[in-house]
Amino acid sequence: MATYKGTHGTKIQNYTSDPANPLTGQVWYNSTSNSLKVNTGSLVSAWSTGGNMGTARYATGSAGTQTSAMVVGGEPSPAFTELYNGTSWTEVNDLNIGRTFIGAAGATNTAVVAAGPSSFCELWNGTNWTEVNNINENRDITITGTSTAALAFGGSGPRTETELWNGTNWTEVNDMNTGRGYMAACGTTAATIAFGGVNNSGNVTLTESWNGTNWTEVNDLNTARKGLGGAGTSTSALGFGGATNSGSARVALTESWNGTNWTETGDLGTARSYMGGAGSNNTSALAAGGAVPPQTGTAATEEWNITGGIKTIGTS
Repeated sequence: MATYKGTHGTKIQNYTSDPANPLTGQVWYNSTSNSLKVNTGSLVSAWSTGGNMGTARYATGSAGTQTSAMVVGGEPSPAFTELYNGTSWTEVNDLNIGRTFIGAAGATNTAVVAAGPSSFCELWNGTNWTEVNNINENRDITITGTSTAALAFGGSGPRTETELWNGTNWTEVNDMNTGRGYMAACGTTAATIAFGGVNNSGNVTLTESWNGTNWTEVNDLNTARKGLGGAGTSTSALGFGGATNSGSARVALTESWNGTNWTETGDLGTARSYMGGAGSNNTSALAAGGAVPPQTGTAATEEWNITGGIKTIGTS
């Protein structure tokens, strides 16, 4: 009868944690989790638990990357600001004017613009918020871009208006094709996708692409929902969570966008809506806070990564 040593020339090794770069086919024993594992060589997409936020809340604005993120505003602490460093959250200086269903955008947590649902707009410089020129239309907007070049659009009502921020002023530009609020979006002032949301017909699957001048309808999400989170770019994005109807049904659904189509992938660990989302692409994202039934904030943070195919094949 063949043995592992006879086939591979070595015994199964013990580790206190999984090896950093296991070979395809390598088997080992993790003494911390008391499990036998193997690297299948296949990529695995999954959410894992991150550090909890300091204050549970939903209807926040969010910006940044998986390891340098911000969550600002929200219910029930509409002025609070927290920063994430990839491990833990730290509470920092508050907004000047507390708000819920606020939009925010920034490449990292060091420089962020936040606006809506009133006309107020504030800039974060890494230490403090400063009130700057107002947005033109009061609404619960969605924002993409950076602190010096941002795009704000949509809103409940539903609204189609789109505005461009140049670091000083907001200017109205071409409208969306379909008005809706509580959608998610990813991108820049030159290339953005906006997806999901709700209008007078109910929750929608609609996805629209912004090319710097106009909005164009592209392929839809698989599941209609509002209040979902988003992370990534116009060609590599992730949409996650949300609510599928007008009641309190929250979902954990995650969909990945490759620039052409949406594909369903691994679910969130905690089903929720109106959460913060941050991330660079569809392989690295963050979901923070959000609303869980019946309408309560959670502090849960989850991190999305694509890793090698490490699987547990036995436990003791």
